[in-house]
Amino acid sequence: MGAAELELAVAVGMLAAAVGFAIGLAIGRGRQPRWAEKGSFVHKVSIGFASLDRLDAVLLRFEVEPESALAGVEVDELRLPAGAAVALVTRGREVLVPSGRTVLRTGDQVLAVAARDRVGEVEDRLLSVSRYGRLAGWYASLEPVRWGAA
Repeated sequence: MGAAELELAVAVGMLAAAVGFAIGLAIGRGRQPRWAEKGSFVHKVSIGFASLDRLDAVLLRFEVEPESALAGVEVDELRLPAGAAVALVTRGREVLVPSGRTVLRTGDQVLAVAARDRVGEVEDRLLSVSRYGRLAGWYASLEPVRWGAA
């Protein structure tokens, strides 16, 4: 795992922690103690936050619209470039941390994180999959045959 991938993994983890904290506050569980006793041991939880600017990353949000071929595609089938990953999927009131096998559905709100220098590639890939589906890289590269062209 390279430094950029490790940094992205840390950023996604921190983002997930921040979202969980915010959800906890929203539903009234933000006042839980930071210390928990288990047997004779006391465990402390330390949470660190970093801005995306500091991590040189960007959050991208998109919705799987009814006419989009993104519906039915697994997260791994998006084949996002290195330095990008799907961090969260919200489906109605449900919030999912997706695996590679998570299937996107119409109406899903998807949050992806990407290194700042990969945003254009991520946008291009998402547009391509939205248009052509899971075979976007292969299908989009096919050129129509023009018979009789000189």
